[in-house]
Amino acid sequence: MRHLSVPSKETSLWREKLASNGWLANGCGIHNLGEMRAIALNDRAPLEIEPFEIIELEAIRPTPKHWTERLDAQLYKLHESDWPMSHDQIGDVIVVKIPPQITSFSKEIGNALLEQHSNARIICADNGVKGKFRVRDLTMIACNGLATTRTQVKENGNQFWVDPGAAYYSPRLANERSTTIDCAANLSSTLGRKISVCDPYAGVGPALVPLAKRGDIIETIFGSDLNPKAVNLLELNLPGHWTGCIDARELSSELGECCDLLLVNLPHDFISHLPELLGLLQRGHEVVIRGWAILSLESLDNAEIQIRDVLSTCEIISLSLEPNRSYSPNDTYACIEVHLVIE
Repeated sequence: MRHLSVPSKETSLWREKLASNGWLANGCGIHNLGEMRAIALNDRAPLEIEPFEIIELEAIRPTPKHWTERLDAQLYKLHESDWPMSHDQIGDVIVVKIPPQITSFSKEIGNALLEQHSNARIICADNGVKGKFRVRDLTMIACNGLATTRTQVKENGNQFWVDPGAAYYSPRLANERSTTIDCAANLSSTLGRKISVCDPYAGVGPALVPLAKRGDIIETIFGSDLNPKAVNLLELNLPGHWTGCIDARELSSELGECCDLLLVNLPHDFISHLPELLGLLQRGHEVVIRGWAILSLESLDNAEIQIRDVLSTCEIISLSLEPNRSYSPNDTYACIEVHLVIE
């Protein structure tokens, strides 16, 4: 396409002149040529525009703002209200939920998403979370490279391996995980030494990876999960630390009194599992249980009563139950933090 090369300081002036004369190409960006700028011309522009040179350059076209703009126009209009407007990107894997009425166009959706996101390698349809390990059932619908859902993610400055098709991982919990570092640092300061941390529901280890880098406050890390595929990735993400594939409720028989900080990321069963986890905590000094639970908004007070009942033989220094964000219209995703001493 023809472009008029003008001094960079006169770009706005010449763009207005070209537009007023009807010579400006619509919808095209301006090339940066150092001290010069190249403004796209349409077919009505003359062959020469004094005193500047007209040059041939590839037109800069605006990128579609949403992947649906890359679909065939007639197809898009036919199902305009059905196309999914959001998706999750986990590393170079994109996961999208496709409504049943448009699953026959999964290939078109996958190709459009792959074209829209240059840093994506594979597009998968999300068929829901299934099985006792809460793993997404994924179907590959487009791919540009290795056909595997194993990928590396970056979270709060840390990089680690995940596989959304093999082990549960949610990038939406990153903020909750980042505050765990502050909790660990405060406990280390209180005890005047480095601390040990245990996460019996570690998954691939997103809560433990940032702690493993804090050698100034962390002495030892113990991470386990019941999903063997998650533990395979956990071992990759936590080299040099203890990892195991074991039921959390049986872990204290193997690692009794192993930690100062106990992480309990079991949103649906936090309270019911708590009695069998207490044996993991060290005795005779302040320790912390930090966990997350999905609770109904009406049951927050009752949940605190249940937790205090489980810990009735312990000295509770403090107990906080903070609803962090909405999980559903009636439920909240709450962070629970208990400082206690077990004699």
